[in-house]
Amino acid sequence: MSIFYKPSDKELLNIRNKIVLETAIPLFIEKGFTKSPFSTAWFGRNNLNDFEYELCRLTVNSQIEVLSIYVAKGDKWTQINLNIFEIQPTPKSIDELNNVDGLQFCLPPNSLTKMRLRSDDIKGPPIFSSQYLTGHKLNRFFTKGGLNQSINRLTNIFKSDIENFDIFIKRWHELHKPLKTDWNGHQIK
Repeated sequence: MSIFYKPSDKELLNIRNKIVLETAIPLFIEKGFTKSPFSTAWFGRNNLNDFEYELCRLTVNSQIEVLSIYVAKGDKWTQINLNIFEIQPTPKSIDELNNVDGLQFCLPPNSLTKMRLRSDDIKGPPIFSSQYLTGHKLNRFFTKGGLNQSINRLTNIFKSDIENFDIFIKRWHELHKPLKTDWNGHQIK
């Protein structure tokens, strides 16, 4: 019997997906996000056998905040991306965008303002940033106990980041300006 523990890629994928489903998504829903209304949005297992979740919320100033969470197989990182658009004409609620094709929101030039949390928003050299070192990933471990510690640490980072999500919104606005688009994501000049 070995003292070292090496879970399979599938097991690690399911662990990170469970953290997203049980911790991150409910906390984002508390923050006003809902499952994306767009017909092209993923919410669960995608065709690459990874997991992808897209959430949106409409702000009081006609902006739509699009959040995508990507859990890839073979990777210890969980990617959370934020992008903000100014939708015109202004929908009264997010439900008005039900079944609208949102593919253009994911393609350039709209995707050029996408910010990956704890990666793209770092100030200064990333090697000195504690955000980069404690990102949305499972830390290195050698035992089952080490894996459990890494799971707890990742869960706590998600909780902390989502409770303080306005910091990421503010940082996005420091780096970018919301693009004006129609409901299908086509830019308005």
